[in-house]
This record gives sequence, structure tokens and C-alpha cells, in this order.
Amino acid sequence: MIIAAVIIAALLLFICMTAIKPAALRNTLSILCAIAVVLSMVLMVRNDREHFGMHRVSRTQNYSLVSSAGSTPSMLLYKSIGTAGKEKAYLYKTSNQPKKLQHTNPDPEKSVVKVVQRKNAKAQLKVTTIRWQYRSQAAKFWFGIANNNNKLIKRKYTFNLGNDWFVLSTTQAKALQKQIKQKQSQMQAAAKTYVAQQVKARLTAAMAKDPTMSTSQQQALSQQFAKQATAAYQQQAVAQAVKEVKQQTK
Repeated sequence: MIIAAVIIAALLLFICMTAIKPAALRNTLSILCAIAVVLSMVLMVRNDREHFGMHRVSRTQNYSLVSSAGSTPSMLLYKSIGTAGKEKAYLYKTSNQPKKLQHTNPDPEKSVVKVVQRKNAKAQLKVTTIRWQYRSQAAKFWFGIANNNNKLIKRKYTFNLGNDWFVLSTTQAKALQKQIKQKQSQMQAAAKTYVAQQVKARLTAAMAKDPTMSTSQQQALSQQFAKQATAAYQQQAVAQAVKEVKQQTK
């Protein structure tokens, strides 16, 4: 509507200057029309450059994350963008779309990414989207022709991960998978030794506290300890492999 106002004011200015004969009336109306033209154009420019008549509106959504690689161990992957590799696009999957690989915008002007790792934290993603919206229907009526309502300002991504997650580049992830495959037999043998030692030590400690423990109770505890020790060894082994891969790909 603001463009229509400029056109109408300009036409009225032309009519006033050419069709009205009394000088006083002609000058007065011409000045008013000229002011209307200038004011309308100033407001158009301010709407375009300063988002006049608009305000920032933010919306936050939370998602549960699944591994970007779709396998164990849990990984959040990123891909370096550009020749310098300074910008990163993080690749992620959510529990409601586990088969769809999504990514953050690598443009720092449009996207902010924060990765937080805490012990035993649930893997979640918080996305805050900030957009420009018109303050009122009146403002939208006057400036809506610019089609800038709901224009994206920035998205803020916060990845909350547990310590059992690994943050790797796509190149590092491929190298990790290759390294684990090469050392698979060695890791399996080491895992058996580690699990056996852990089960024996923990079962001995448990029996020292309860000497009357039955055979079935001992077997149940052994299975529980074996499961826990296996998970602990896998985490330690992968963490070591990740450390080596990161050193190799610096």
C-alpha cells in the first residue's frame, strides 16, 4: 500500500502544480503532496533497511537426537565448508526423523551452533528461530507488499550431548570406522580379558559383602557385571580410537 501512496501523492503533486491557478492554494497543496511523497519514500527505505514497523519474534523447539552415523558409537558429525574450512555444517538426525539427515546452515550470519557435553546428559537439540514479523495488521497493510514478513534473521542450534557421544568431521568418522575394522579382532580379544577381570573383581567384592549369595544370584550378577564392563570397554576403546584419529587428521 505504501507504493500506492507514493504514486497517488506524486500524481496529486503534479495536478496541484499544473491545474490549480491560485498561487497560495497551489503552493500549499503542492508542499503537502511533496511532504507525503518524501515521507512515504523515507518510510519505505526504513522498512527495507531498518525493518520499520516490525519486531523480532523467536520460536524454540526441542528434539531428541540420534547418531548422525546411524550406528554405535553415537556421533554428531560436521562437514567443513569453504577452502579455509572455517565454517561448519553439522549433520544431525532426530528421533522423529531418524532416516533424514539434516544440517545446520554454515553461514555465520544466519546460524549459530553451540555444542555442550555433560555427563549422563540426554542427547537433545534445541533450535531457536528468530524472524522479523510486523507489529500490527496496520503495519503489514502498509508495508506487506515487500514480502518480508517472517523473514529469517538467525537460527541458534544448541546440541546437548552426553559424554558417550563423539563430535567428529565426516573425514574423521570414515577414518574411525576404518581403524575400528582393522583392529576388530585385537579389540575383541582385549575386551574378553577386560570383561573377565572386571567380572571377577566385582563378583568377589559382592560375595565378600554377602557370603550367603546363591549360585543363581552369582550368575545374575556376573551377567550384569559383564554387560556393564562390555559397555565400559567399548566406550574406552572408541574414545582412544577417536583420540588417535583426531591426532592423525589435524
